[in-house]
Amino acid sequence: MINCLQSTLVLLSLFFAQSLIAQDNKAETKNDLVLVKVASLNTIDANKEFQKNVQLVQQQRALAAQTLTKLNSTTDEKVKVKLQKQFDALQDKLNENNQLMFKTYGFSLNRNYVLTVEKSHIHMWVTAEEAEAIKNKPSSVEPEAKEKEKSGFRSLFNRKK
Repeated sequence: MINCLQSTLVLLSLFFAQSLIAQDNKAETKNDLVLVKVASLNTIDANKEFQKNVQLVQQQRALAAQTLTKLNSTTDEKVKVKLQKQFDALQDKLNENNQLMFKTYGFSLNRNYVLTVEKSHIHMWVTAEEAEAIKNKPSSVEPEAKEKEKSGFRSLFNRKK
């Protein structure tokens, strides 16, 4: 019974809000908390892998919570023992995966996170002729980026000696 209560407390302490998209990169304070960057996902594949891993640990947590609910509501001792074994195995695996997520991404289920999109590409389906016309047309976004490069922080590294 004490083991069930401890397990319940562990599960209740594991809280994760859905990833939010932040509008700027500046450190935000909220109730004396400071937003710090814990990881960068530099490729689309890395982002997909991260999202898949987050979904996996969330599903494991949900399954453990369901198993615990069944365990607490069951009166049959044989079923209780079976459910306790399942719950213990689920909790061990969840803790292991949560630790791996922390080592890999600085992510833990018992924290809230903000996902900041730093770079995006917008694509659309077009015909071959339209693609050629778009490719030959000067982009309105690129000159701005080049202007920033000439005057921004990155320009320090692009100067010729």
